[in-house]
Amino acid sequence: MTVNCIKLLLIREYTVLLATKRSLSTDIFDLVRGMASSSSKKKNTSHTDQIIKSKKIIKDQGQQLGISSRINLQVVANGYAGTKKSVLLSTDQTNYLFNCGESTQRILTEKNGWDMKFSKISQLFVTRKSWDTLGGIVGLCISLKESKSTDITFHAPCDMLDLLKHWKGLDGFPNMTIGKDIVILLYISTKNHSFFIFKDQHDYQKADFIDSNFKIRAIPLRSTNFFTHQENKRQRLTSDNDLADFQLYPHDLVYAYLCETQPYPSTLSPELCAFHGVPFNHLRTQLKNGEDVTLENGRIIRSVDVVLPVEPPVKVLVLDCPSLCYMDAIEKSEINNHKYHAIIHMTSHDLLTNAAYRSEMKKMNTTHHIFLDENQKNVHSDALYRYQSQLNYIDDGLFPLLSYQTILKEGIALPAPIDNISQGITSTRISLRPVLGPDNSKQYLVQPEVNIEAMLENEQFKETFEAVKQQITAMHEIAKTGHSIPEIVFLGTGSACPSKPRNISGILIHINSTCSMILDCGEGTIGQIHRFYGEQTNEILSQIKLIFISHMHSDHLGGLYGLIRARRQAFEHLQLPYENVLLLCPNKLSEVGRRQWSFFNEHEFQDDVTLVYNRSLTNGTLALNDSEKLTDNDKEMEKYLLKTLEHIGMKLIQTVLVEHIYDAHAVVLKHIDGWSLAFSGDCRPSLDFIKAGQNCDVLIHEATYEDGLEIYASQMRHCTMSQAVDVGKQMNAKFIILWHFSQRYAKVPYMKRTPDLKLENVCLSFDNMRIKLSDLPRACKLTGTFESLFIKEQVLYERRSQRRERDPEVLMNNERINSQNKRRDQRYAVPTQQSTDVVQEKPREQESVNEPHEKIIPLLVQRRHPNSQQRLEQLVIDAWNQIPQSVIRGYIDHIQDVCYQVIATQGWESLG
Repeated sequence: MTVNCIKLLLIREYTVLLATKRSLSTDIFDLVRGMASSSSKKKNTSHTDQIIKSKKIIKDQGQQLGISSRINLQVVANGYAGTKKSVLLSTDQTNYLFNCGESTQRILTEKNGWDMKFSKISQLFVTRKSWDTLGGIVGLCISLKESKSTDITFHAPCDMLDLLKHWKGLDGFPNMTIGKDIVILLYISTKNHSFFIFKDQHDYQKADFIDSNFKIRAIPLRSTNFFTHQENKRQRLTSDNDLADFQLYPHDLVYAYLCETQPYPSTLSPELCAFHGVPFNHLRTQLKNGEDVTLENGRIIRSVDVVLPVEPPVKVLVLDCPSLCYMDAIEKSEINNHKYHAIIHMTSHDLLTNAAYRSEMKKMNTTHHIFLDENQKNVHSDALYRYQSQLNYIDDGLFPLLSYQTILKEGIALPAPIDNISQGITSTRISLRPVLGPDNSKQYLVQPEVNIEAMLENEQFKETFEAVKQQITAMHEIAKTGHSIPEIVFLGTGSACPSKPRNISGILIHINSTCSMILDCGEGTIGQIHRFYGEQTNEILSQIKLIFISHMHSDHLGGLYGLIRARRQAFEHLQLPYENVLLLCPNKLSEVGRRQWSFFNEHEFQDDVTLVYNRSLTNGTLALNDSEKLTDNDKEMEKYLLKTLEHIGMKLIQTVLVEHIYDAHAVVLKHIDGWSLAFSGDCRPSLDFIKAGQNCDVLIHEATYEDGLEIYASQMRHCTMSQAVDVGKQMNAKFIILWHFSQRYAKVPYMKRTPDLKLENVCLSFDNMRIKLSDLPRACKLTGTFESLFIKEQVLYERRSQRRERDPEVLMNNERINSQNKRRDQRYAVPTQQSTDVVQEKPREQESVNEPHEKIIPLLVQRRHPNSQQRLEQLVIDAWNQIPQSVIRGYIDHIQDVCYQVIATQGWESLG
């Protein structure tokens, strides 16, 4: 009877969807109540849309974009301070990106106005199969959507389709279909993004890549001792690895890319025409066509005197040599048969200084050798250091100067070129048309004095800061004598995509002097740790004992592989035996992690982490002390969990199912020393979370949107500022730290003051903010100072708020609300052929609104046992298997999501 009930619900909702073809709302009870979605106004076409549309028309007509008169080679990052090596070829029409490691998205976001626009990236070239070259793919796809670019071609020595399948479990990659000629129709969907993006992988075994600007050849390189050092790793891979793929893309295969510009045709020089007195008429056309002309004064002008000659092709080589094992392959390849304007060396510092590598370099015929040396100091982000300098001036205890910032203050003068060797840094540009040498004139400098002077020109900031300066100084001295543990370091405080001031989600908590834990791990988390701790990074990484992932959104787990990989390297560097990290995570992460670890062919997932599912801790870890509850399958895992918690001094860890996406959890931590911390992850206000975190010392709660956007926040399943503060008050939390701000508030969030909003125990979080329990009273006093520091942004937020109050319909034009509804339509799209097995029922408006809700709630309440979630999931799956195959399989995820959100709303107490 139970299965039939769920089956009826599935069929009912699907048939209504067929009948109405409406957009599925994001409200969790929309499915069971039958609420109709609101219509939205047509979005105006922007200038960017017109550009993208024009490019698409040209491509649809089988034409190519015209040849560019300007081509530059630009260094995105050289590997310093936790970045990954990457370069970009930019033209007037399109950009070609070489390698996309972790944090590439954030660097390009800051450089978006400097010929590095996301909307122009149409080709991605990958030199080898490694996290260093592919770790930023997820972020790149999201940013391509933001820039309205939906066309990109992959060039890689590995199967990119296989990689994307490994990330399918992420909420960002829920759906994939394979078209003809290896073309992938990839549906990207995150909490704020939804779009289709066509991806094609170029096959260099068939032909070189050629377009209107370049002819690019991939030169394959193989290691000489591949089988001796890779065979053992290969044997440990799972059986689903295809031998054909291995033969097509061996795991030691590296591509060196030979990029040759297309010859630039001869052009008529306006300057030379003016010099010779040629008027603006048909004579110039004749000269351009190669004809000599006679002026009115009888003077003969030859075409060769005013027409610039054809520019010959220019060659550039992008060379990534992982080790000396590739030297023989380089020597035997065609690399030494060409003359280059520049060779980009994406090689480690140890190899760049190796005598054998230097000897091989001398054989290469090139004008410039450009080294991307991770040891070469440079500033990859001006905004990152500028904002930290200003916040450090306000409170140097909460905002210490970054470790690399103190090094860079000593100066970052580049070494003088030796022979034809130059250092490439983030600002390096080499012009290929016209042909010029390396240019570092746009190099960023760390100038804290200049940043502070600019800040002090703000009179309102000076007045606000002076009013609290004395009190803050006194409180700082008192805090030095208080508790130093726990210490919370915010590594990322933004949502969705990184911005200049804020990276995406990540928090490091020092539990004691030798143990720490991570709460969520967005892309770039490891880079933030590098910049904050500098030379202490390896020690800090080795102390991480526990990682909590709240849910399966890419901005909360995109940096997990990079962090765990760096952690293992830290143990090797410190010559310590490796210890698995305890990973508390959603169930889906097990499969995603296994596939990701398998793809990069290093260590297996279970060799690096010990998994504990968030669902198993909803009753708290204290329940695990009862030996009767330890099953045979979970006994070892739970024993390891208890051992780890005892080692770090944690008395209780309890997860709480919250309303966001499927299997999203908050967590409550209680230490044996008496302090407690509650962390919300992403969620709507939750009564269960309020009960679990009662009387905690610190509540870190997401506050994604400003007040006035309650409907929007509800649709996106997030909280506003006031809602987050209200959760803290109901929880009776001593202090509330607001976190996870929308990037529309990149510099500082907008907190609209109302009589009901009390902020005495509320503080704002910033990237690279370090705070202890004794610092919290002082941090709460600085909210007004932060707002006055960014007064221009506050004025802008106020104007937007007033506009919404005058015209509430303005929200209906919001692109992200529309895209959320569009995502639902695409994910649960109506099949082209409707099954006759589906019974057509009456339209939704004639239904009893409460009927489905009255059926599903008793179903949930009937299951009075500890494994209600697992049983419910199995029941839904059983019901699903009895439904005709014509019903879309992806619909099950939405049904499960609704069921779990009902559980979260009703509370676990009603389930026994």
